Amino acid sequence: MKQHLHVSIGPVQGFVAQSRRTRDLWGSSYLLSFLAAQAMSGARCKGGKIIRPQIDDDPMLQWVERRGQGEPPMLGSLPNQFTVEIEDIDPSAVATMAVQHFLKAWHQVCCAVWNKYIKHAASRGNGTEAIWKRQTEGFWEIVWIAGAPGDFGLLARRKHWRTHGLPEEAGNKCTMMPDLQELSGYVRATNRNPQDTFWNAIREKAPKLDLQEKERLCSIALIKRFYPRVSKEALGWEMDVTHWPSTVDVATVTWSRHVLKTCKQKGEEYAEEVLKASDDARTGGVSSLMSQAQSNFLKLDCNWFHRSFVTDPKQALLSSETTRHSLLCQLKELTDQADRAGPPIYFALLLADGDHLGQLLHSLGSETVSKALETFTKRVPSIVKQRYGITVYAGGDDVLALLPVEGALECAREIEEAYRKSFESTKATLSTAIVFAHARDPLNRILAEAHRLLDDVAKDQNGRNSLAACVCRGDATAIQWVTTWERSLSDGSRKHAVDCLRDVCNELRPNNGKLSGSLVHDLQHMLGLLCGSSPMAPGSFAKLGNGVELLPLVRGEIEHRLQHDSDTLTPKEDSKELATHIGNILARSRNAKIAPSEVGIDGLLLARFIAKGGYEEEHLP
Repeated sequence: MKQHLHVSIGPVQGFVAQSRRTRDLWGSSYLLSFLAAQAMSGARCKGGKIIRPQIDDDPMLQWVERRGQGEPPMLGSLPNQFTVEIEDIDPSAVATMAVQHFLKAWHQVCCAVWNKYIKHAASRGNGTEAIWKRQTEGFWEIVWIAGAPGDFGLLARRKHWRTHGLPEEAGNKCTMMPDLQELSGYVRATNRNPQDTFWNAIREKAPKLDLQEKERLCSIALIKRFYPRVSKEALGWEMDVTHWPSTVDVATVTWSRHVLKTCKQKGEEYAEEVLKASDDARTGGVSSLMSQAQSNFLKLDCNWFHRSFVTDPKQALLSSETTRHSLLCQLKELTDQADRAGPPIYFALLLADGDHLGQLLHSLGSETVSKALETFTKRVPSIVKQRYGITVYAGGDDVLALLPVEGALECAREIEEAYRKSFESTKATLSTAIVFAHARDPLNRILAEAHRLLDDVAKDQNGRNSLAACVCRGDATAIQWVTTWERSLSDGSRKHAVDCLRDVCNELRPNNGKLSGSLVHDLQHMLGLLCGSSPMAPGSFAKLGNGVELLPLVRGEIEHRLQHDSDTLTPKEDSKELATHIGNILARSRNAKIAPSEVGIDGLLLARFIAKGGYEEEHLP
């Protein structure tokens, strides 16, 4: 008799989302995929057949089962859940073998990190080995359930039955994963010096800059941070993570491309002077994003392109203030020659997830869905790379990527199109969240905002098959816009949401756009008054008053502004088209049977932000 065994590995959010650096984020996703491959391999060893996801050509599973052939994968491609088809086999035996393979691989990773970075300092801690054992042995929850083929709701029902809890954690908490105790075991209020002694001993073995002065981590966070450095012992193959782009690097890549086109020699000269002045300046920069490894300019830590960084003695460690002054002068010359204010400091985090996957399994069948997801997974990295971004994870129907502000929306569009084409079915839809955030904001907070935007806004509030984008400034969400991928226009036609937004972005660009920033603020104020909600809160939509038509209202305000702001434009020739573009992104667009006529200002504010290129507000012209 055939049965389906459904297996789930967790906690995913607790492991992946609690990351402080881009390499932490990638490393946790990669390690989870590696461990999932081990569990799948165990199930196959016992006679099971993995039917979801499609793993015939998966590079991660191939390397787990056949090490040493070809290049090792650099991207996690396997999800934390899988389904095994078994026939005339005890499902508990298959599940047990999957768990055993998982735990054996996890133990190998833990031992590699312990032996290299922790063991020598353990005697200086207060119960460090006991903390390590408690956390590493009690962290993972693997649940499984077996049932008849076709019942895809079994696992979801099993997961509602909570049987796993993390052990009690005392003392000071980890600075990355605050639910877990930091590894020294000391309480800083009473044992500051012993705690510092322990962590200084860890730093002596750790690669430079891999463990910052104020970082005191738990065992799980240390494993995420250090296992790539001992990948041969931990995974079985070598990995080069020496130059992993930071969020600042991702934000800067568009500006770096511009510098190479306009003043490459000046950029290289500045990079050479920085490298002479600082031993820690060559981190790889944007070289891995642009595939031009020979340039010192591209290898330079992109923080050195920001005046605020070079000015700060605590961040830019230089031998003298004379050197600092000289670098600041050269940086000004570089930015002046590039005809830019300097590099932007905002970047984009993209999170995508398929809609109603369970329904697709019922209607299309497990084999069709698995093959479609495999095709989609293979397409994602090249799409992201073309936009000079980093794919953190692409597996199943999930995507996580980091991108520069310029091109992030287009990347989201291409990923959504790739998802639909992979299925060749109108029933397959994807929802996507994009968070535009300051590159120095905590990464875990940005990722949490992306999950909120995807789950609560794009999926629940807008009915799925949607794009949601927001701009975060510090702890606050300053702009939040949600839309269906295809928008219904006032003339009855339909147009892609990204095209609608891009039309307005082009009219707001500095120096060559037809719309001014003051028009945006005036429309924001006017719409708020008419809707009785001035100022309109981010993400809000409101009904216009009775008898008020949106397009004539916007056109009138544009004509008023054009008359005052420009002598070169004829208002009557331009205002109708401009009003149409703006109206196309102000009206609400959602997947619902009844969509009342509502407007929101966030689409226009988002277009202005993107048109300005991701600079901080005080740098906007």
